[in-house]
Amino acid sequence: MGKLKNAETNYAIPSNAMTEKEMQLMVTQAQAGKFYSMQVLKQKIAQWKFKYAQ
Repeated sequence: MGKLKNAETNYAIPSNAMTEKEMQLMVTQAQAGKFYSMQVLKQKIAQWKFKYAQ
């Protein structure tokens, strides 16, 4: 999944409110990304643990 963060906008700052249109765009972009089944996700996590958590 690609990053959706825009360098120009920081929504953590109270003065930078997100519009409804921006929220809908971000949701649409997230839905277009990759989704894995629970079984595949568990396999990927196990591979990651084997590689990095030793």
